[in-house]
Amino acid sequence: MFVHHSVGQAGRLRYLFHHSIIPLPMTPTDVLVLDFDGVLCDSAEETGVSAWRAGQQFFADWSGAMPPADFLAAFVAVRPVLETGYQAILLMRRIADGLPVDQIRAEGAAAAEALMPQLGLDRAALVKAFGATRDAWIASDVASWLACHRFYPGTLERMREKQAAGCPLLISTTKQERFVVALLAGQGVELPAESILGLDSGKKKEQVLREALATYSESRIHFVEDRLDTLRRVEDRPELDAIRLYYADWGYGLPAELAAAQADPRLQVWSLDQFLDLAD
Repeated sequence: MFVHHSVGQAGRLRYLFHHSIIPLPMTPTDVLVLDFDGVLCDSAEETGVSAWRAGQQFFADWSGAMPPADFLAAFVAVRPVLETGYQAILLMRRIADGLPVDQIRAEGAAAAEALMPQLGLDRAALVKAFGATRDAWIASDVASWLACHRFYPGTLERMREKQAAGCPLLISTTKQERFVVALLAGQGVELPAESILGLDSGKKKEQVLREALATYSESRIHFVEDRLDTLRRVEDRPELDAIRLYYADWGYGLPAELAAAQADPRLQVWSLDQFLDLAD
């Protein structure tokens, strides 16, 4: 059985201590820390369109409000390798340059990032262009922007129920916070600003979890994420051993990542139905 390098004997013992051998006392509440894209919302199509529109600031061969249909289909197929929004412009550049989907998926976000010096671009310029493009789209036609997103069935209803029951909900995402707020508000869900921690906060998910442990020291904290690399980073930090980790198999993960998650004793792999049951 495959076991990740960081989940050695000490890691397994820590996991058993926190989750199995010594039962946790009843706690006043459970806290849900949720990724956004790939856990609550499927935004792959909107991300591809925004990437195309933003890229027109840099690439003279791109034009029109929508990318070619085959480009958009390819982008949806490579969306699992995207780590944060601005990289979508670089992934779309690779698609426009004719690279096959399988190669882009195999080489991941790192190969896309490597394009920046070749193209004379930097992260700050890409982040600014990507955010400004979304802002302009929302300002001009918020209905079509919202329509490019799909919330996974049952997730919004469960969030509303947990809110009504007083369960703390945190969203930890690489998306810029204002877009998360707009998407949730468009569905009638409002969270306090301090509960949405995205790209603008500058906080990595490990930091969000550390702060959640300090704030909710008497509660059980559940972290639901569709990126295996992110869950691995949490696993590598012993101070986060008390966090209960869930790999969302309905998100943007690849088959090999699902298999690795299933073989990892530190993780629980959940279908969407199981996630909704977990939140009960």
